[in-house]
Order: sequence, then C-alpha cells, then structure tokens
Amino acid sequence: MAEERVLGVTTPSFIGQDIPCPLCQSTHLVFVGTHDRHGHPLKTDLCKSCGHVFTNPQPTQSELDNYYGERYRSSYKGVVTPKLKHVYRAGLRAQERLDHLETFLSSGSTVLDIGAGGGEFVYLANRHGFRAQGIEPNQGYATYAKAEYGVPINIGTVESLDQSKEQWDAITLHHVLEHLADPISILKKLSALLADEGSLVVEIPNVMARYHSPKRRFHFAHLHTFSEDGIAFAAGKAGLSVCDVTLQPHTNHIRVVLKRGSITGTEDDPSQPERIERHLARDTPWRDTFTGRPYRRLWANAKRPIKEWFALNRLGSPDAGKTLLDRLDENRS
Repeated sequence: MAEERVLGVTTPSFIGQDIPCPLCQSTHLVFVGTHDRHGHPLKTDLCKSCGHVFTNPQPTQSELDNYYGERYRSSYKGVVTPKLKHVYRAGLRAQERLDHLETFLSSGSTVLDIGAGGGEFVYLANRHGFRAQGIEPNQGYATYAKAEYGVPINIGTVESLDQSKEQWDAITLHHVLEHLADPISILKKLSALLADEGSLVVEIPNVMARYHSPKRRFHFAHLHTFSEDGIAFAAGKAGLSVCDVTLQPHTNHIRVVLKRGSITGTEDDPSQPERIERHLARDTPWRDTFTGRPYRRLWANAKRPIKEWFALNRLGSPDAGKTLLDRLDENRS
C-alpha cells in the first residue's frame, strides 16, 4: 500500500503518496530533482527501467481535483479568468493547432478538447466548421468560455467523461496529459471515445528539451515529463499507435497523433533511462549560463509585452475576448 506523507511543494501542503513508475510499475527509481521551479521542495524520480520522469510522491486524486478545480489557474496565471493578453496568446496557439488539424480533418468533423481552458480553441474550431466541444476542470475559465464565446464547455475532469456518449473524430490534449495522475488509463479511456478512424492529438513537454532553465524544469502541476520514446511506450500500453510525431519549433515540445490499431512502443528501450539521466545530469544551471539559451529567453521575454501591445493595436485594441479572436482569425484568413 502506498505510504502517505506530507508533500510540501506549494502552499498549502498536500498529502502525497509514493508510487511506482506510472508507465511500467517498476520500483527501480532514482531521484533527479529535489525542488520545483519556485524553489519549493518537490521530489522528481526517473524510472531506471523505462526512463519515465515523474513527481514522487504524487498528490492524491482528490487533491488534484481540488487544485485544478479551484486553484490551478490562479496559481499558474495569477488570475481566475483570462486577461486579454492570455486570450491573445491562447488564440495564437489555437490557430497553430487548427492548422495542424485541418491537414487531416474535414469540415463538420467532431472535436473534443480536453482541458479547454478559456475556450479559445473550441471557439475557433467551431468558427472553422468543426463541431467542437470542450471539458475544463477550472470553474472560472470554463464559465468565462461559455459566457464570452457561447461554446459548449463542460466543467469537469477527463476522469468524469461519460463513455456512453458520442464518438469523436479527434480528441485533443494540449499540455494536459502531463497533469494527469494515470496517463495510460486516460489514454485507454479516450481511445474508447474515438470514432473508427479517429485521432488522439497530444502535445506535451519534452524531458530532453532545453527550452527552460534547468532550475525551472520541474513543477508541481506537471506530474510527468515525457520523452518521445516515453509517450510512444505509454500509447502502446493503452492500445494506441503513433502515426505522427513532431517536435515543435522553439520549444521542442512533443506533438503526437495517436490512433487505435497495431500496438507499437510497448517494449522498453534499455538505453532510454541512461540517456535521459545523462541529459539531466549534464544540463545544469552552471552549464546553462555558458550557452545562448538564457540570454535569448531574456531578450524574448523583454520584447514580448511590446510585441503584444503592437499586435493588439493592429487588431483595433479589442476590449473583449470574442472580438479579439474574431479579428485575429480574420487577419489569419
């Protein structure tokens, strides 16, 4: 039975539980992190059998439900409903995601967005002819989406999805899977909700990326940090196969398209744990200072508010989320 203990990674403290590897159930673990990006204690383990990296101990499911339902957005973004700058940023990401979906989905296809946030993607997907819905655990963001855009977004978690309802041509999880306690069971559940030729589109952070400072690699909200092989392994365990995988520009985030069918990625790669452990050991804050990465990020972060101010001015300084997205989409067309 899992041992319960105090997990002081944020304020207030959480009661966590020690677990084996969520992907392969191995207990052959080594810790690769002791603190989160804010300097709070957070123990992160690497599985020496399959290479998966995960928070351990992990919060319980009831703690996660409470955190994401009430506190996640305010602790992560500092707001309970999105500001216009958040809508603009989410709108740009939604456009990129739609560009990708439109390469293999036709107008009228059904789309379910898991972790829909403020509803920007669901709104733009419907505007482009898809029949899109969303599910979002945070009450403030989900309520904002329904009120501002009039889109169908249910307040709830992926665990609460009703599997007896319609099948979907595409289900999307944009930076969601890393937040879920049991990724394999969730992938299995979503697989059952896909239409016969349906696709599961997942984007996740990449444990091998060097986009963030090594000091900011881990934080409480991300229970898992996947590699390319790791997400293929998890997909195979869930009875899914990887039909497309890409690394996103600038961030090196992993985007995969999964389908039901021949099961791939279920065999452990014996070299994977060593490669990941070696990467994490070498990518230290000291070494990072001698690369161009921190200085490029500093310059990009300094320019960002100015670029966004000019962008919003070019859109006519909209004072509402719907107006902003409409104008952004019109400019895209």
